[in-house]
Amino acid sequence: MIVIAFTLAGVVGLSACASDQQSGASSTSGGSGGGVVLDKTLVSAAQAKAKAIMGDQKLSGSISIMGDNSGSEASLLQALYQPFTDATGVAVNYTGSGDNLNVVQSRVAAGNPPDLVTTAPGVMQQYNATNPLLNLSSFMSDELNSNYTPSVLSTASINGNVYGVYQGFNNIELWYNPQTYSGPTGDTASWQDVQAWTQAQGAAGKTAWCNAQGGGTSNGYPGELFIESLFAKKYGAQATEDWGSGKIPWTSPQVKDAFQMFGAIATNDAYVNGGVKGSLSQDTGTGSNGLVASPPTCQAVVWGSWTGGLIASSATGVTPGTNLNFMKIPASSPQYANTEPYSAEVTYAFKDSPETRAFLQYLASDEAQTLLASANHWPVSDKNVPPSTYSDPILQNIAKTYFGPDIQLAAGPALLSKTAVITGAAKGVVQYLQDPSSLDSVLQSIQDLEDGK
Repeated sequence: MIVIAFTLAGVVGLSACASDQQSGASSTSGGSGGGVVLDKTLVSAAQAKAKAIMGDQKLSGSISIMGDNSGSEASLLQALYQPFTDATGVAVNYTGSGDNLNVVQSRVAAGNPPDLVTTAPGVMQQYNATNPLLNLSSFMSDELNSNYTPSVLSTASINGNVYGVYQGFNNIELWYNPQTYSGPTGDTASWQDVQAWTQAQGAAGKTAWCNAQGGGTSNGYPGELFIESLFAKKYGAQATEDWGSGKIPWTSPQVKDAFQMFGAIATNDAYVNGGVKGSLSQDTGTGSNGLVASPPTCQAVVWGSWTGGLIASSATGVTPGTNLNFMKIPASSPQYANTEPYSAEVTYAFKDSPETRAFLQYLASDEAQTLLASANHWPVSDKNVPPSTYSDPILQNIAKTYFGPDIQLAAGPALLSKTAVITGAAKGVVQYLQDPSSLDSVLQSIQDLEDGK
């Protein structure tokens, strides 16, 4: 049996849930698919692109694709795929499941994988080691290089060749309320400034942070992403990748340092809403709402691009850009100010056929990515999609901020490590918050999982 350890059991559910609640997912007019209505002009442009990709080929039949998204997110993806079907005659049979990774693993082990799969990049790399996947650089390199920055392409690559296409793309940001936030802002702000502000707020009896850690299987995962972000902003993208791939051990001074930077905030009752114990039981879906509460119960949150949608869908009186905004997480090391952690999945192919090639070319095209962005549901990583495509000003700002040529994306353990390691890390965050003196044993326990012990 082929054993593929899947990653991001927590984030898949969290990001799906979060983006599932993003407002405006079906708010434009025009062609539809799966119950979602999209802009007619953009649908027509996507259909024309699919026809151009098909050219003189005679495509037929169907292709299967499996991913994590279900419900309204699955409907959105079906709407994205519909112009391809209308243009080529190839039916796209999408199956979304919260148990996607286990189902795919079982099908691969049985010798019957789906044509295409959407998972974290680390899972893609693991599958390719035993089941060679379709190398996109071999037939669509020019379009990929035209539509995406080298940083985005590198995160979807194996040995220098691109194998996957992103649909949505979520970065990790510092979220705040411009009307109440008193902390540092701007390109010159450092994490040291943030720490000093946190301490000053605590001394003044004001709570600086919301730090909801959720519950169940996701408990502790937000903290793990927070720690990765601090690591990336101090040690850079290459070190973050080395950590994720096991080259830098969890017991290293760098990883311990990142945990302690997180702990300087998260283990202090005066700094987090509800105190440390309260943060461990707060639901991630509503745990950031303190930013816009009246009166506010916190001023800052480190969490993903889905945070704005979560807050807007569960709190009242939210006006994006006015009382809710984000900024890049300030860096501890100035040279890594543009190093950005992220959480996203790639779509890749087990089967090499004219149909799967055409579909992935379509998915990577400006036209398809623009259509997806117009749903106002996820940021997309195609650099040619105008920010004005989004009606949400926060999504517009994310598009302007994170996909330029000066950004270096950082993939860490949450995207690259084995399931057991990520699960252990999330549990380790909880243990650390409950008992900061246990940090050394926590890190050793996670490293034992990395070593297969």
